[in-house]
Amino acid sequence: MSQGQRLPNPPEAGIVNALRFTRTPLRFLEGIQSRYPDAAEVSVPGGPSIVVVTNPDLCHEAMDRIDDFSRVPASGAAALIAENGLVQTEGDLWQRQRETIAPGFGSDPLRTYVDRVGEQTARLRGEWADAVESGDTDRDLHRDMTTVTVRAATEALFGTDIGAEGAARMHRLMRQAGAEFEISATAITPEWLPLPLSDRAQTVGEGLKTMGEEILETKRADHDPENPSDMLDFLMLAEQHADWPENHLRDQVVTFLIAGHETTALSTTYTQALMSWHPEVREKVRAEAREVIGDDDPGHEHAQKLTYTGQVFTEALRLYPPAWAVIRRADGDQTLGGYAVDDGSIVFLPQWSVHRDERFFENPAQFDPSRWDDRGPGDKGPYFAFASGPHACIGRGFAINGARVALATLTKDFDVDVPRDALSDLLVTPTLRPGDGVDATISRAE
Repeated sequence: MSQGQRLPNPPEAGIVNALRFTRTPLRFLEGIQSRYPDAAEVSVPGGPSIVVVTNPDLCHEAMDRIDDFSRVPASGAAALIAENGLVQTEGDLWQRQRETIAPGFGSDPLRTYVDRVGEQTARLRGEWADAVESGDTDRDLHRDMTTVTVRAATEALFGTDIGAEGAARMHRLMRQAGAEFEISATAITPEWLPLPLSDRAQTVGEGLKTMGEEILETKRADHDPENPSDMLDFLMLAEQHADWPENHLRDQVVTFLIAGHETTALSTTYTQALMSWHPEVREKVRAEAREVIGDDDPGHEHAQKLTYTGQVFTEALRLYPPAWAVIRRADGDQTLGGYAVDDGSIVFLPQWSVHRDERFFENPAQFDPSRWDDRGPGDKGPYFAFASGPHACIGRGFAINGARVALATLTKDFDVDVPRDALSDLLVTPTLRPGDGVDATISRAE
């Protein structure tokens, strides 16, 4: 039993709270956030307790203490995809992977990625222009942004553009994965009661691994060990000089095939929805884009100058963080902020509810990019869309700069109108995802 003050428990029975969490997780987190200033514990019969941390200082402390609060090991359907990928591993293996991969996220790869985002967004802009000309103005905004980000990511990280067909295939697989990985009552099933994997989970896992193998096969044909330039080059070089787990390269490719595009595709989709509902913000983004980009080809050279667009993106991530919570497991009995956290407890560090807490943000439900006039998204505090600590998102710079360029490029020339209820029923999977896409209507901006 841990030393320290016992965490408060919500008054309802543990199983009732646990079921509420699995049925309406975001609403449940908001309820805990409003009632408990630091954290609360929900007992789960037959399984580990759920600890929800509501104090951002304690969230950052837990993320810093990676030996005490580790990642939850992949299991079930998730283990089918990339068991040895960077977002799953721990300890010495994670350290070696991080050090090997880091050069692939340096300044030159960043420039390549943002330039590729500019190229792909310009391609989409041309596609939209043709669609408006023909009167076909209805779009699935999330699918469009997936195409932009996954093609840019695969080219920058793996040295290959998977093309429109590959992007469409990835979008289908991720939609299937979203339905399969949505939080449900199985999330609180005792560990001693294993559940069979569905046929759909098997199909998604095999589909993603097949894409990973295809990318690897293409890379092996073109790999130049004397001139490494992207993340996969550095991984392949390291594989020649050290022992790695079986399927290590494929697992890294699949990990970054997903992580390299998904959160940026989601967040740029949600940002455009919010701009649709706040046309005054959209007009300011458009004015900045026309001043900064003008008639140039959009790319890395413009990213840092798109400061207001960056604030809009940051504010959208505050309200709709694709990574809605960091989830950790207590390794041994721990204390956190003087509170006892028992061995094996599942610890939620929820961006969703902390970002919406009026203790930390004035009028938290309001979409207000100006709140970032005097505070930066990198300030360690109640905003942690990219997590923090040693396991913080390695691709943060890619996401922020790429999103600025993509948003500015499209907003410069188009109005994107999204129904007001488009984000009202997001699927709570490892990321917040639209269940059936995000319908949008595009038109030429004045």
